Amino acid sequence: MIFYFTGTGNSRYVAQKLAENLSDTEVYSMVDYESNHQIGGNDEKIGFVFPSYYGNLPRIVRNFVSGLSIHPDTYIYAIVTMGAFGLGSITMLEKALVEKNLELKYGRGILMPANYVAKYNPMFLRRTAKSGKGIRKMADDINGKRISVKRGRITAGNLYQNIEELDKGFFAEKRCSGCGLCERICPVRNIRLTDNRPEWLHHCEHCMACIHHCSEKAIQYGEKTKNRRRYFIQGQ
Repeated sequence: MIFYFTGTGNSRYVAQKLAENLSDTEVYSMVDYESNHQIGGNDEKIGFVFPSYYGNLPRIVRNFVSGLSIHPDTYIYAIVTMGAFGLGSITMLEKALVEKNLELKYGRGILMPANYVAKYNPMFLRRTAKSGKGIRKMADDINGKRISVKRGRITAGNLYQNIEELDKGFFAEKRCSGCGLCERICPVRNIRLTDNRPEWLHHCEHCMACIHHCSEKAIQYGEKTKNRRRYFIQGQ
């Protein structure tokens, strides 16, 4: 089993490509998966694929892992999709697993297009095309149950201190058509349409899905995003 969290498709893409190179592996969204029984076991592998948030573990990933019941003999691995850095999120996941008396056996990062448009123009650098070889190498390691975790320094420790403030910079320009795509695409249901206008509900993960997927390019985060590119991998 592979569980992923994604905003613009990077982690879903890696999870799906990884599953193609692993035997008998199903892919599940962390947002949609529900289970009331223990998963894993001595001959089982469970993976987590998720983005790095400035070297921090996304809150939704931490909460998802904390709520899972996993057999302690399971081979657990994690792949973090990241721009320039991000292995601190592997360290944070490892700590979350230790709290559940579980051990992370394998952890790696993979460079993907950086998409945090609130701070910078998305950086493509052909990383998606180059990721194939790296994914195959990781799949070989996981198939062989290699024990190896690449850790990094935890940064942005205050990322979620003011969670209710994170979405206050979002707004929709007049050309918004009221199509509702942002409401449907938000992985944590933080958007609702009121009089055909999006309204943010203050439990945002800052995944940027709404702003990148908007077909009208009507959603902005402050003024700087108006001239920045949008990016997502089709298939969300």
